Amino acid sequence: MAFPEIRDATAEGTVRVEAWDAAALVGHATARPVQLFEREHLCDVQVDGARRREGIGTALWTALDAAVPPGDAMLCRVLHADPVAVGFAASIGHDLVELCPAPQADPTTVPWAAWCARQPVPVGSVAVGTDGVPEADLEEAWVDYYVWAHEMIGPLRPRAEVAAASAGLGAYVDHGVSSVVIRGGRVVALSLVFSEPAEDGIVRVLAETPHVDEPDGEHLVAAALARTLTLLAGRDVRLVEMEGRTFDPHLPAVIETFPPHDSNPMSVVRLHRAAR
Repeated sequence: MAFPEIRDATAEGTVRVEAWDAAALVGHATARPVQLFEREHLCDVQVDGARRREGIGTALWTALDAAVPPGDAMLCRVLHADPVAVGFAASIGHDLVELCPAPQADPTTVPWAAWCARQPVPVGSVAVGTDGVPEADLEEAWVDYYVWAHEMIGPLRPRAEVAAASAGLGAYVDHGVSSVVIRGGRVVALSLVFSEPAEDGIVRVLAETPHVDEPDGEHLVAAALARTLTLLAGRDVRLVEMEGRTFDPHLPAVIETFPPHDSNPMSVVRLHRAAR
């Protein structure tokens, strides 16, 4: 069997290489710029299941690496439950950027309903839907969160560009279940579900504080998240996954209070590049 031909299929700013065996596409690899980051690319390598362990993935990665400018970072998401992805990233070599524990909840169950009931809104605060605050306030809180959360992992573009990209955020938020906590006239915690469904059908919740040093942040996040989970239970949603990282300031402490649960951990890694 002849080794597949590696072809350049780059288009519209995304580097793409493909492996072709005669008229059959048997693998591809992509590197697309990460929005709002400086010189970072999110990479993905896929090989047809029947053609794995033939060196096609390595050939695709080598071609992809050669096509991305030297000095740019190449990041990859690795699901811990996918041994092929774990092994492939290990074969290239990488450094951990962030670990996402991805705890999962069934908010319709008694343990999760009990957990939600034990998360009161701190005194002096109120939890409301995201459509209960002016959209400008929601966008400002989101930008505040986005900046600190992403400055931890790489060189972010200026705040003004983040704000411009976040304009119209409300149109992408599921206001029926998303929550904010208000204290002193400002948003101090977020629990967001985005309205566009994920490809895998899992409902995901992003919960944290707009400011990394928010006092009593753990309880604020828990109260916002509890409101969202309760509303999702009302929709009979039985699988919810929490976004967040192990180095976030408040969510990890909230996770420690969860009832027993499954998880779907994922790492973001920076792949080692060939010296050029």
